[in-house]
Amino acid sequence: MPIQISQVSKSYGIDTILHGITMNIADNEKIGLIGANGAGKTTLLRIIAGELSCDSGTIFTPKDSTVGFLKQNPEEGKTSTLWEDIMEIFSDVTQVEEQMRRLEEKMSNENLSDSQREEVLSSYSHLSAVFDSKGGFDIQTKIKTVLNGMGFEDFDAKTVRVNTLSGGERTKFSLAKLLLKNPDILLLDEPTNHLDFKTMQWLESYLKAYRGTIIIVSHDRYFLDSLVDTIYEIERTNATRYPGNYTKYLETKKHNYEIALKHYEEQQTEIKRLEDYVARNKVRASTAKSAKSKQKSIDRMELLEKPVLYGRACRFGFDLEFTSYKDALICDNLSLNVNAGGILKTIAQNINIDIKRGEKVAIIGKNGVGKSTLLKTLSGTNKSHGGSFEFGRNVSISFYDQQQECLHENSTVLNEIWDRYPRMDEVEVRTLLGTVLFTDEDVYKRVSDLSGGERARLLLLAIMLEKSNTLLLDEPTNHLDLPSKEALDTAVKNFGGTVILVSHDRYFLNKVADKIIELTPEGAICYNGNYNEYLNEKNAIIQNEASNSNASSSALSYEEQKRKQANVRNLTKKIAGTENNIEEKETEIEDIKQKISEAGSDYEKVRELYEIQEKYERELEDLYELWNTLSKELESIV
Repeated sequence: MPIQISQVSKSYGIDTILHGITMNIADNEKIGLIGANGAGKTTLLRIIAGELSCDSGTIFTPKDSTVGFLKQNPEEGKTSTLWEDIMEIFSDVTQVEEQMRRLEEKMSNENLSDSQREEVLSSYSHLSAVFDSKGGFDIQTKIKTVLNGMGFEDFDAKTVRVNTLSGGERTKFSLAKLLLKNPDILLLDEPTNHLDFKTMQWLESYLKAYRGTIIIVSHDRYFLDSLVDTIYEIERTNATRYPGNYTKYLETKKHNYEIALKHYEEQQTEIKRLEDYVARNKVRASTAKSAKSKQKSIDRMELLEKPVLYGRACRFGFDLEFTSYKDALICDNLSLNVNAGGILKTIAQNINIDIKRGEKVAIIGKNGVGKSTLLKTLSGTNKSHGGSFEFGRNVSISFYDQQQECLHENSTVLNEIWDRYPRMDEVEVRTLLGTVLFTDEDVYKRVSDLSGGERARLLLLAIMLEKSNTLLLDEPTNHLDLPSKEALDTAVKNFGGTVILVSHDRYFLNKVADKIIELTPEGAICYNGNYNEYLNEKNAIIQNEASNSNASSSALSYEEQKRKQANVRNLTKKIAGTENNIEEKETEIEDIKQKISEAGSDYEKVRELYEIQEKYERELEDLYELWNTLSKELESIV
């Protein structure tokens, strides 16, 4: 049992954050830690990591186990290069390698006596075994694999300095270093922040195969669904365990709620029946004794609290004042331009889109390709574009900008809504604000003082009140806690109008979208269905060269199609051949290692074998580089 948490409590002043938290986490278990914002999830991670003391309770981890902790906000970067910073992780291995190099120099000295040579050889053999056991021969390959997977394939790790990375890049780099450290217990606080779809998929695959215990705090429901096998929910200072992934948690929580509600209602019915009996019979002499007995039954009851499915959750709902005509939006060779240092730069072009009334369309694509710019262009806030776009008749638009620039920073929460709808009275406005969790004194907060989640809820309320029939939503689930995300899922899905959205929330895309449009610098590709169906279709295209050619190259000439098909076949063949060569080279290296262990004190033979092993290691690294290059080339044309 790698981690045993028993009766852990933590308070800040008079506010109790955690109370009596008990968790038994099995070896290699993958835990999702969820709860509303401010519930104490990060606090618990910090206590487990040893960064923060608890007020009471105990935490047991096995002796000599290592703990790695990814924080949401990384520390300021060092002036060292990415490679230098990472190699500090392997300092014990590089020290062994340096000792081996010094021994190799000694071995080349022809003046050594036989006894000295045998002593050097014995030391070298021992160090080589240590180096091998620490994975020394595979370090460079492992580093490149993790850096590429985390999205640093285009960075020169030996020249780029850590302090030049953006905040998001520093978080990704911190996670890459943590994965390379390979701790026994991995604590991850919102690890998917700042990751694109491709990197998230790689991280999921890597963590699924991770041999160690993982505890993850995440609002990424798709990530939790794919990875974890247990959910712990922190709610009202306590922790409740739910076996299974996030979807299973939702099912179990709802089932438990329905059972608890049934018991509560049955008890309330019984109490009302007894109270009615007491009221009717307590004054009659013939039944007073019986009434008194029934009153005692009521008094002895252990009253059940009325269960709540979610603590404080928003009540989102989008209505429309009138419907639009069938054609909601047509984009004709639209190009997206941005201002880059005073120069107008085109980031995407040849965008042709046809969206019908009532469709829920998700725009996805690589970071920086222009997804948010597209929504800003459609909303009219970005005027720099080429080509044309036209909304259909009777289309009315509301735009949720992830930057929330339409909120008035100096306004109060109350006035932000009231100024927009001055005919409402204060009670109406406060009631509406209550649906998005602004109650009591909260309504007098200044917008500039609100958290990200509070700003998101306020802007969503403003959009709800506009009653437009077409919603442009740019990352609407950002900053929302899980219950609020679930509420938004349902509201958008049930909306009778048209939705065009940009989101990295794959769970949201799965529940809401019925069409996916992949934006690229060269245009837009449309896929029918939700995110999972999009992935299935993409995978089918990649696996089937002929289908890919027919589906995505209709504009190419016959000769161009033939050349592309031949190129795909050639690259696929080269990749398969490279994979075979990698496997053969790895087998050769293992054979050499076996021969070294069998050579004993035969100095000349061992030295010769080590030279061969180092040669094979270099060749293996070159093969991995070739495989990466070929894979990227294939990915760029399919």
